[in-house]
Parts: sequence; C-alpha cells; structure tokens
Amino acid sequence: MKAGRASQTASLVAFLRALADLGFSSVPGFRDPTARHLLAPPWSLLLRLAERRRQRAVAMARKGSSVGVDQLALRTMLIDAYLREALARGVRQVVILGAGLDGRAYRIQELAGAAVFEVDHPATQSFKRARLGSLTPTTQRLHFVTVNFEKDSLDEALQQAGHRPDEPTFFIWEGVVMYLTDEAVRRTLQRVAARAAPGSGLVVNYATPGASGGRTMSFVLRLWSEPMLGERPTSTMKALLEEAGFEAVEDSGIPEWAKRFGAQSHGATHYRLMLARTRSSDAKR
Repeated sequence: MKAGRASQTASLVAFLRALADLGFSSVPGFRDPTARHLLAPPWSLLLRLAERRRQRAVAMARKGSSVGVDQLALRTMLIDAYLREALARGVRQVVILGAGLDGRAYRIQELAGAAVFEVDHPATQSFKRARLGSLTPTTQRLHFVTVNFEKDSLDEALQQAGHRPDEPTFFIWEGVVMYLTDEAVRRTLQRVAARAAPGSGLVVNYATPGASGGRTMSFVLRLWSEPMLGERPTSTMKALLEEAGFEAVEDSGIPEWAKRFGAQSHGATHYRLMLARTRSSDAKR
C-alpha cells in the first residue's frame, strides 16, 4: 500500500459486493446493503453507472458472465455461515483481521451480544470510519484496532483494545494473506494463536499459485502498490496454521461454495477458504 492511502483492493472488494447486492450475480439470496455506503469516488460513480444499466447487466450476470462478483458474493456468504455457526456455539468475541471495508458488524444481527474487533492499517481504517455515515453497528461493543501487519504487534494492539485471550474468539482473515510475506503470515498466526482460547476458530482466505491472473491485473495491483506477495499451495497454508497451533478442519474453493449456495459454478479458481480451530493441547504457544 502507498503510505497514507487507503487500500484500493478493499474498495474493489466492496464494489463487487455492492454489485452483487444489486443483483449483478448468479448467487441467490445474497445481500450486503452496507457495501455501497462504504464506497467513495471513483467506485461510487461506477456503481451508479452500473445501476443505470442494471436490467441488461443483471440478465448478463445471471447467464454466467459475473465471475468476479459471484466469487466475492460466495466467499462472503460462506464466511458469514462460519461466523454464525461460531456465534451459535457461544463464541462472543470476533476479530476481523485486515477488516478493510467489511460490513459484517453493521448487518449481521447475531453479533448483537458479541464484542467485535476490526483490525486494519491506519489509513484504510480512517477512510472506512469517515464513510460509515448512517450505518449503525449491530453490536454495542465495536472496537477499531490500528495495526500494520508488517510492523506492529497484533497482540499488544488487541490487548489494549480489550480483547480477552481467556475467552473463545472467532478470527476472520479475508483477502489479506496473499498480500503478505510468509514471515508476516507466520508472525500474525502466532499472535492469533496466543490469544485463541480453547474453542476458538479461524477462517483464512488464501490464494494458490496462479491467482494473480494475467498481466493486466498484476499491473493494476502494482500500480496500487498492493502486489500479491504470497500465493501458497493448500499444503503450505495448512502447514503454517499447524505450526501456529491450529488444526485445519475444512478447505474449499468456488465450486464447493457454488454448490452449497445454489449458484452457478465457474469452475476451479485459485482462491480458497480454510477453516481451522485451536488444538486442545497447544492452543497457545
């Protein structure tokens, strides 16, 4: 990321969620009304242009031309499902690592009794807080935690924000690890494990080799100073989690997500979600 500037990939992700919320997707039942509120120009302008051509664009999307939008919608829905399952088990702390323009604390009603910690880079977090406007959190315990994953201590930041390492937590790490070095990922997972009491869970969104796609997308990411640094095989991601003290319990990609939620399958992709939990013998290190 460029110093002092909010993440552009975070805005891109929110834009795609906003498109899916408007119906530009083959994913049935997807809703995220928070996404459009978090967009600033030029993304908000692009969304308004899309709305003007909505009827034709929605028809095209439902014919299978919305791969990127579907991917974000499905990814969001599966993480939401994991989160709700954790809350149903009694977990009352949620940490969103690299929260970006995440809207969960403003739309998931089951978070009403939980403490939510949104962790992110100071520039992105400042941008988001300026965009919240009329959005009201579903929880009365929402904490913004400022952290640069490459430099700062996640453990200290969460401690100061009031996170309790003796109570179970559900950690969400979406759309981040592919932009971090192995050392930054390893260090963050170790800090997460140190604050993960028995009964805690973690969902990680990661990218396998080839995810950066063609030259155009790679060029755009580098132009934004947000290049992909870490495309990792599933075996590597699993090993990193196990090294930190977690046990991987589920791993899936878009074909599985599409089947679960009744959407069109666009075939195999390089973006995946891995669900993990603390191991009873060494949840902390």
